[in-house]
This record gives sequence, structure tokens and C-alpha cells, in this order.
Amino acid sequence: MPRSPARSLPRLLITLLTTVSLSALLTGPAAPAAGPGRTTTETTVVIEGFEFVPASVTIHAGDSVRWVNKDNDEHTSTSDEPGWDSGIIPPGSTFTQVFGTPGTFRYHCDLHSSLTGKVVVE
Repeated sequence: MPRSPARSLPRLLITLLTTVSLSALLTGPAAPAAGPGRTTTETTVVIEGFEFVPASVTIHAGDSVRWVNKDNDEHTSTSDEPGWDSGIIPPGSTFTQVFGTPGTFRYHCDLHSSLTGKVVVE
């Protein structure tokens, strides 16, 4: 017996909402769109001489930070609190993180505990 369209609609809505919810969980919080007249920017932090240079950056919500590993050793960019983890950034490679909400986000290199930095999001 064929299903009526009215009975299939709730199942379709549940499937759609589940898919959207799972997608949001897997991709993390969405960054707010840039307001009128403002575009998002990318700030670069260089990993060099076993330091994050600069060690502290200030950006706006929706902007991103790009870490560039110019050392001869592997590093990570890992949030001190739950947030992000770049995994291993090999020499010559990069990692980019979008910051969607204001706050102060401290981070470190999992491989070198003295290597620390801070992102301030306004």
C-alpha cells in the first residue's frame, strides 16, 4: 500500500533536521558573516625558533588565524580549553582556524610545552 504524502512529511523533516544537526556538530560553530562594509580577514602567526610570532593576536569575530610552520621541527596549535587542535603541522605547512565568537583563547604546542600563544577575539 503506497504511503500518503502527509504521513511521509514528518519522517522527511526528522531526517532533514538530523542531517543539519550532525553537520553542525561535525563542522563546529559557524562564524558570523561579516557585517555590511566589513570583510573577514586572516591573521598569520609564524612558528619560528620554537616561538609563535606574534605570541598574541587580536582579531574580530568571524576572522581566522593561519599558523605557518617555518621551523625545522613539527608543531601543533592546540587550544588550552576544548576548541581546536591542528594535529601535527609539518615544517613548511599551515593550519587555519576561524574564530566565530568573542573571547580570549590561549593555546600551546602539544609537542613543546614552552611554546604558547593567545588569540583575542573582539
